[in-house]
Amino acid sequence: MVSPDIDRDDQPFSYFSKPTDVIGVMNAPAATEISPEGYLYTGFCELMFFTGPEQTAISARIRTLEDGYLPVISYSVSPMGIEYRFTAFAAQVPAPAANDSEATGEIVNFVRVTMRNTGQNPRAAFLTTAVRYQAEQTTDEPIGDNRFRRPAQAEKVGDFQQPGEPFRSDWSYRMEGGACLRDGRALYLYPEQPAPKLSLTLHNHYNRVKPLASSTLNLSPATPACSATYTLPLAPGESRSLDFRMPLIPPAKGSSDFGRITEAGFDQAHALVVQFWKTMLARGMRIGLPEAKPVETFNASLVYDLLDRNIVQGKFVQTASQFHYHRFYLRDSADYVRMYDATGYSDIAAQVIGFFQTRQQPDGNFLSQPSQYDGWGEALWAIGEHFRRSHDLAFAQDVYPRIERAVDWLIAARARDPLHVMPASDVRDNEYVAGHLTGYNFLALDGLKSAIEIAKALGRLDDAARFQEEHDEFRATFLALLDKVEKASARQAGPFSASLPPSLDAGEWKGTDWGNLLAVTPEPVLDPWDPRVTATLKSTQARYQEGITTYAEPDDGVFLHHYLTIKNTLTELVRGEQQQAIREFYAELLHTSSTHAGFEYAIRPWGSRDFEGNIAPHGWFAADYRNLLRNMMVREENGSLHLLSAVSPEWVGKGKTIRVMGAPTYFGKLNFTLEMPEQTGAILHIESAFDHPPRELVLHIPWFLSASDVSADGMPMKIVNGAVHLPANTREVRITWSRASSPAMSYERTAASYKEEYRRRYAHLMTTGEMSTGPDSWHVPE
Repeated sequence: MVSPDIDRDDQPFSYFSKPTDVIGVMNAPAATEISPEGYLYTGFCELMFFTGPEQTAISARIRTLEDGYLPVISYSVSPMGIEYRFTAFAAQVPAPAANDSEATGEIVNFVRVTMRNTGQNPRAAFLTTAVRYQAEQTTDEPIGDNRFRRPAQAEKVGDFQQPGEPFRSDWSYRMEGGACLRDGRALYLYPEQPAPKLSLTLHNHYNRVKPLASSTLNLSPATPACSATYTLPLAPGESRSLDFRMPLIPPAKGSSDFGRITEAGFDQAHALVVQFWKTMLARGMRIGLPEAKPVETFNASLVYDLLDRNIVQGKFVQTASQFHYHRFYLRDSADYVRMYDATGYSDIAAQVIGFFQTRQQPDGNFLSQPSQYDGWGEALWAIGEHFRRSHDLAFAQDVYPRIERAVDWLIAARARDPLHVMPASDVRDNEYVAGHLTGYNFLALDGLKSAIEIAKALGRLDDAARFQEEHDEFRATFLALLDKVEKASARQAGPFSASLPPSLDAGEWKGTDWGNLLAVTPEPVLDPWDPRVTATLKSTQARYQEGITTYAEPDDGVFLHHYLTIKNTLTELVRGEQQQAIREFYAELLHTSSTHAGFEYAIRPWGSRDFEGNIAPHGWFAADYRNLLRNMMVREENGSLHLLSAVSPEWVGKGKTIRVMGAPTYFGKLNFTLEMPEQTGAILHIESAFDHPPRELVLHIPWFLSASDVSADGMPMKIVNGAVHLPANTREVRITWSRASSPAMSYERTAASYKEEYRRRYAHLMTTGEMSTGPDSWHVPE
């Protein structure tokens, strides 16, 4: 564990003990990590900061984003009565033209350090900068702690790659003209006024004065080089700022790129970055809630996913991270595509889908990682989902030959397989078990539904009939296997023996929960209330720790898994389990940083809160979170459009408003506003632009409210099972309600409760030397 004192009440809560952040440029093929300390780490070096006369390395765990979502990161340290505030972002130099989507200029990191005397007496500020190749290594992985591996050259576009160069101890260094040069290339630029004290290393052996150029330093990877120390006397309340620039790819001194960087200014670059991202946000779906954290996470998640989208050799490549998962995955990208389409960025979704064709094999299979056959279903489902939302027949016509080849592959693969389902796999990723994986089959059936729908839309009725026959036969075979597995499991003791297994094959280890959570989402293969779905939800929830899913590996114990929980939450929305959905919603938010970044796994329950190299932000969490909050506000189901499937008690009350603007649906665009002028009622204003209306609108009443009277455009409406079924053209709904119960759920209460429980467990550890054991009784407070 870590000391609970890291969680200060006067700062935003950040789950991670050693957070990492990203600054970058949309479409650029690489980005910069903000390290746990607050340093800037690229493929070439790491820019470090020290404060005070003793040159103490900074450690700034709490960071914030400008306006809560912009990729302009701020953090501060306050030693000895001086506040040092760091503001960092990345920009393209020169700024791109309005119609230039590709990041063709030099990517430059800008850092402004503002020093302010917070005391009543004169005080001097001391700031030192330096670079090193990499941080200290304390794990068995040959990279600095909580950094990504670099350099790496991709074998093909979409494979893992990171720019950079391997370490050399014989590099030459020189400091001149406000630049730190390594072998003649600029690692960073520092201000020459006020004049800094310069040194090729942070400290000099024997305190000797050394020249500012050397080819014989013989440094280690962690040695700080090219240090610049500033001393700035400050009157009480006075502030002064210094600006630094760090190119993502170091240019040669005297080159045109170097010249443009020297001329680039912080303020102008900052203004352009802010304008770009605000314009990007404004053209998509917007959500307004009476609670900041959910909305800021929704907005920041879009930025994180767009920063993960690269242009490489003219191709749009959606990666899962600009860091350690800097590669293309079909399964992740399918959820990205759905998110872009469902939140107003259909053009970006189309660009991401365009790269899918590079992963279709000569035999017709879609495969981005060897033997990971979930890619087949994910690819076809995403193609179908894009068509449902865009209604783009030209797209459907263009992609259709690939759909035909994919279905032909499936038919042949099932014929060869001894169980006549998706082929077995032994990659031991996700489900972490060899065999016929349940989730691969759920996803394949989702993909077949898309193939049938597109075939019908194009008038390819013979193909549609053939695809339907394949779907029906496949589904019958798969469900028979599930029945067989269920009967075998029923002979075992335990309350969750009827749950869906990760693997269909016999064996003591059935794998860890993953694809078995996909029976209802993204498409319902089983009825949402199928007893096996219920049992699977209860089984996974029984293993939750800290309110979210756990991920088990046979020889490595149990970890927390962040975004996997959302598969359950999406299923609960369809089942109408609002209260559980909100519990998980806040647990998901709890496990983000103060910059709203999510992670994958590798953190132990009630442990150090350190992902030890599995660094944040993770793009799949960002996409899943946006899909979740969007579905909580508006979602499609069986030709109907559902509104407010789950809302928090924190969002309901006198004077509060819930607002959704520019929400794309299968049926067209939708805006709505829920106003609550009084504690006892609400008015829902709906503005729709449906090109083909849904069968009905379904308005869900929050579980903690009792509605006594509902009218739609003046006509009385019935409340059935906690929902009101409205005509598709409804414009205004008036509701009279009262509190049936008084849960007090919110992000702030969740964070406060978690901090209290963490402190209790830490005290137990310090008293007994042992971790608290037994079932995890902590839950999101109500």
